[in-house]
Order: sequence, then C-alpha cells, then structure tokens
Amino acid sequence: MDGCVFCKIVAKEIPADIVKETENFIVFKDLHPKADIHLLIVPKTHYNDIHTISDNEWEEIRDIAIHLGKEFKLNGFRLVNNAGKAAAVNHLHVHFLGEVDQEREI
Repeated sequence: MDGCVFCKIVAKEIPADIVKETENFIVFKDLHPKADIHLLIVPKTHYNDIHTISDNEWEEIRDIAIHLGKEFKLNGFRLVNNAGKAAAVNHLHVHFLGEVDQEREI
C-alpha cells in the first residue's frame, strides 16, 4: 500500500533491524521499545487490522511468537495487537514483548 511504512520495510525500501523472516512475515525490532525485547511481527501482505487476517496467518503469528520465546530463552512474553484507531500504523502488526513482569503496565 502506498505510503505504508511497514510495506516499505517489507519491500526493503526502509531499513529495519530484522531478526526473523518467513515467507509471509517479517519480524524486526521496534524503534521505540517498551521492553528489553520489543519486536514487531508484521505480515508481508498489507492488512489494515485484525478484521481481515486469516486464521492460518494468526496461527503463523502464534508459531513465530513461540519460536521467538524459545530462541531468546524467555521466561515469558506478551503479544499486543491494536486495531482500528488504536493502531499507530495502519498495517496489522503484533508487538512481541519479552521478559516483562506480569504486573507491568505497557
């Protein structure tokens, strides 16, 4: 989608600190981290938000998150998704936040 910063990252037009890439997703470090490990799991296909992504793609997000948790040897992590006007970028993405305390507000 024209003007979408995440589409430009997917197309490698904008640099990002990429930590993982699959056929359908790209995972990179958040520029403004809210946790020691703060990654964005972003589909390569532009979806505005949760309303248009398929169940298979949600399953892949789950699989990527579990893989990241194991890769970073985390005791726990959070997944956060903002939809509609709550999202800062109008391209579906899931925040992966590693090693945050259960009481910590994000």
